Amino acid sequence: MQYAQVVSGFMFNTNRVLKEIEARGAKRIYLQAPEGLKTRILAIAKELEKHGLEVFVSCEPCFGACDIRDLEAKELGCDLLLHIGHTDFGVKPRIPVIYEPYEIDFNPLPLLKRHLPELEKYKTICLFTTSQFLRTIEPAKDFLERNGIKISLGKHTRSGEEGQVLGCDYSATLPSEKEADCFLYMGSGIFHPLGLALRTEKPVLSLDFETGKLENMTKEKTRLERIKAYHIEQAKEARNFGILLTVKPGQMLLETARILKKKLESKNKNAWILTMDQITPEKILGLDLDILVNCACPRMNEDFELFEKPILNPEDISKI
Repeated sequence: MQYAQVVSGFMFNTNRVLKEIEARGAKRIYLQAPEGLKTRILAIAKELEKHGLEVFVSCEPCFGACDIRDLEAKELGCDLLLHIGHTDFGVKPRIPVIYEPYEIDFNPLPLLKRHLPELEKYKTICLFTTSQFLRTIEPAKDFLERNGIKISLGKHTRSGEEGQVLGCDYSATLPSEKEADCFLYMGSGIFHPLGLALRTEKPVLSLDFETGKLENMTKEKTRLERIKAYHIEQAKEARNFGILLTVKPGQMLLETARILKKKLESKNKNAWILTMDQITPEKILGLDLDILVNCACPRMNEDFELFEKPILNPEDISKI
């Protein structure tokens, strides 16, 4: 069973959402969902309208709970934002927000059985996943423990869920840093497992529910670290720096951008703070820049090939 097939089975809990909307006295709703659920968003809007609600549908890309479109919602006079698919990231919105999660019913046991010989090399494994696949944690834990592998689980500091990674927040994995021999991500894509791999010296494995493959992130981590070191060397000789600042409420590092500008200018570099919502290469075409400094999503520097320029994170500036 592939991830794309399971997403289509997502069930919207109309009654639960309507009760919460009614409790808040909301009448005009701004509806936001990630790309994977856009195929369902019109049906959800129509369902809400049947109950006398006025609904506006956001067509902007949504990259997580750090990407709340509360400004548009407020400008449209909405009194509530319904954000589907992500857990509260701690952003302070301009209007009330309901975070409506969705879960995908996926049985991880066939894949775990297939890759058990590779997993048995580790005595203690820390499991982690996203909110969509939290239900896979317990059956995976039971299966691996029955096969002699000790399982380590930590609770996320915001959600309180065991084994949950939330955006770029890996707090659920921190308690396992010493005791675990490796980390095992269960889900789809490499964004989350690679993000953890760049933060730990322990092996990080990714069990991809879409491809069925078990992949070690070490090779990709090493590649990115070598590229980062090369970009830092380039930055030492560069003159013109563009500091990328997004206005997304959960990613906007305004004070960091100001501090970096001063640091770069103290090193006799030219630096400009460039603001935008979604950061894309075409928005900086024509600007005479040598290096980009990312004050948005910490993983954006992996997109340097799209921008055709080195991208550094704030902590890298002290190294140039």
